[in-house]
Amino acid sequence: MKRLLLVDDEPELLRILREHFEGQYEVDTASSGAAAIERFVRQRPDVVFLDVNMPGISGLEVLKLFKQSDDRIPIVVVTANTEIPVAEECLKHGAFSYVPKPFNLTYMDHMAAVASEQTRGRRP
Repeated sequence: MKRLLLVDDEPELLRILREHFEGQYEVDTASSGAAAIERFVRQRPDVVFLDVNMPGISGLEVLKLFKQSDDRIPIVVVTANTEIPVAEECLKHGAFSYVPKPFNLTYMDHMAAVASEQTRGRRP
C-alpha cells in the first residue's frame, strides 16, 4: 500500500484528510515542519501533501530539505496562500504540484494517484 504524509498545522484539516485517505493509502500526519522532517526520514512516504504556511519551519524550507534528502518523492504543496510568486517558488524548488485551499477531495484523490504513479519504479 502506498504511503502518504500529510503535513498541516490545522488539526481539523489533518483529521479530514486522514479519514478520507485511510483505506486507500497508509497515512501518516505531521502538524509542524519539524515533525514532518522526522516522519519523512523514518517513513519515506510515496507522496507528501505539504502546507506552506506553518509556524517554525515553513513549508518551503521543509520542501527544500525533502528534495535534498530524496528528490524522487513527489511533494504536493497545499496552501491558502494563492499568490502566484509563492506557487512559483514552490515549483522552482521541486514541488510536484500546487493545490490552493479550499480544495475538493476528489481533486486531492486525483493528485494522490497521479503523484504516487511518479514513484512507481523509481524507488528501491
